[in-house]
Amino acid sequence: MGIIIAAAITTAVVVALYGHLIYLLSVPADRRALLITVLIALPLQPLAFYFVRLPLDAGLRALIGTGGAYAFLTTFYAPLTEEPAKWLALAVTPARRLLKADNIVPVALAVGLGFGIGEIWFLAEQLHRVPQYAALPFWMFGGFVVERSFVCFLHGGFVLFVVERLATGRPLWPGALIGMALHHAVNFPIYLAGIDAFGLGADAWTTIASLFPWLVVLWLGMRMNALSKGKFRDATLGYSTCPECKTVYPRPLLALNLGPVRYERCPNCRKFHIVPVMGQPKRANEPPTT
Repeated sequence: MGIIIAAAITTAVVVALYGHLIYLLSVPADRRALLITVLIALPLQPLAFYFVRLPLDAGLRALIGTGGAYAFLTTFYAPLTEEPAKWLALAVTPARRLLKADNIVPVALAVGLGFGIGEIWFLAEQLHRVPQYAALPFWMFGGFVVERSFVCFLHGGFVLFVVERLATGRPLWPGALIGMALHHAVNFPIYLAGIDAFGLGADAWTTIASLFPWLVVLWLGMRMNALSKGKFRDATLGYSTCPECKTVYPRPLLALNLGPVRYERCPNCRKFHIVPVMGQPKRANEPPTT
């Protein structure tokens, strides 16, 4: 039962994190349709696995066997099956109504959230079938919680480029290719680690496979911020109130985080201060809360 409890904890974490972010980035009139989009995306990962990926794998095995070429080609399974599955969530009527230039980021995050939750429970069910995993207590799955929470954002980031083109009426195929290419690029170092490519060693490839997705997340966050005209940064970092000049300003990305406080620079008086994280306004025109 440990992995089931871990999956429930992970689901609560991603709903709290990304659900709150979607709420902050959307307007009240769109939130019901965004919730429907999340729900429609929930079963798409297991459906893509059982009805597309498994038959594709069986055909590939029959065609070329299970040698080195097979191992390489399987690295394309996830982007080629999961990305098109996510596009299906954008085809339903509630999602189509949301496809506007000012809704690109919350729609992409909604699809990623639903798809990611479905994947959490699919993997939990698979792991629960393995006796050595099924017997572990839930606190042994901390890596699972962190990784799956992280992957939910990546799923939204990968589909972002398709949502952007649908919302702006631009050709769809470049966005589709970018999303699939990014998905493959994030997974590919795991394959390279398995074959010890270029003789770098397992430790070096493990480090690369761990750090590269964070660079992709950083770039996707910057892209989301640009598409939302700064709202993504404001929603994720929030605002601070200068203790000297009382200016309410968006928290800067570059700051020294010290747990309950941040050491950051006020853009108005240009002085550095220690500013509390809690009790700050959520918007520029709000007073600090007590």
